[in-house]
Amino acid sequence: MNPLLPGDPTVAGRLEQLHADLLQHRDYDLGFPGATDLPDMSALAPFERLLLNNVGHPFAPGGAYRMHTKHLEYEVVGFLADLFDAPLDNRHGYVTTGSTESTHWALWQARRQLAAPTVYCSSAAHYSVAKAAELLRMRVRVIPTDARGEIRYDLLHAAVVRDKRHRRGTGVIVVASVGTTMTEAVDDVARIGLALDTAGITLEQRWVHADAALAGVPLGLDDPIGRPAFTFTDGAHSIAISGHKFLATPFPCGVVVALADRHTDRGDITYTAAPDSTITGSRSGHAPLWLWYLLRYWGRPGLRTRAESARNLARYLEQQLRGIGWPAWRAQSRAFTVVFPRPPQPLLERWPLATDELGNAHAVMMPGVPRERVDRFVTDLRDALSAASGLGLISDALAS
Repeated sequence: MNPLLPGDPTVAGRLEQLHADLLQHRDYDLGFPGATDLPDMSALAPFERLLLNNVGHPFAPGGAYRMHTKHLEYEVVGFLADLFDAPLDNRHGYVTTGSTESTHWALWQARRQLAAPTVYCSSAAHYSVAKAAELLRMRVRVIPTDARGEIRYDLLHAAVVRDKRHRRGTGVIVVASVGTTMTEAVDDVARIGLALDTAGITLEQRWVHADAALAGVPLGLDDPIGRPAFTFTDGAHSIAISGHKFLATPFPCGVVVALADRHTDRGDITYTAAPDSTITGSRSGHAPLWLWYLLRYWGRPGLRTRAESARNLARYLEQQLRGIGWPAWRAQSRAFTVVFPRPPQPLLERWPLATDELGNAHAVMMPGVPRERVDRFVTDLRDALSAASGLGLISDALAS
């Protein structure tokens, strides 16, 4: 018996089969964002058998419990705060379970400061926005988008003015999608601010949260001149990113960064002797450790190279799809996401792609996706289209 395995004799076989199945699924994974170019992480192996609990937030002394990585978490938040132009003396944040928690936290903080706020988001916003608003018992106004998925600023302005006229509270929370789930369209935070200005919403009456789960870090690495406006200098009060999308952690996690002067602390918790304004309380100390290591490993130059390689692959896929006669487009020139009409069902059974109610599908060219996989996908799509054309299905798919 292998002393490294439990006494159950089926464990080894089940793990081997699971691993084989997952490797097979990975070979056909293009439809959902998750970087896979993870470097050698053996330096962190000694920490795998340690319980690391980052109870409380990292912008305060560690508290009574010492098995934590909050000093490294502080550096992770600082790296992203620098990237997103947060003032050195006005920044806060922590590592979360993912952007859903980050958005929930941002809306919670905004709700504690604003009078009877209403949440405004686009129809392309992540479904977690509505879920967080429901948990916090806040009204939600869904604003239509343009054809590519960007919020309609004129309709946002009209909705805010209408609610203000009907005295539906004075607080306004806008969730800007910085890379929508389906098309990776980006809501411009500066234009959102202008819409609120002209609607008569003061700076004290608003909170703009940028849900930048996928696109935040890649866009933050770009020259501010020419990139979409979404950082703190553009008017954001909080920004969320995912760790498992662009930063390649092999488990879901995220980071939320916010302006400290808009953050409300709950004070020290007697049991832990640590201030805690987080959602979850007990938090993974391993996620900040991995994020810290990856940010140190790549640095800004390495992250920038990975982003550009992913964009080049997205351009390549877009060209290849058009080359076989299948329409394809990207919502903005920096997007990793390529959108195209929903392929025939036999292809979707082989290549699981995200689809929407408008008849679109997409593929996301994340760091780590090999060009060979893209070529296989295009070949399989070409063959599927050829087979479907004889059944009269292609024109129907394009028409829908």
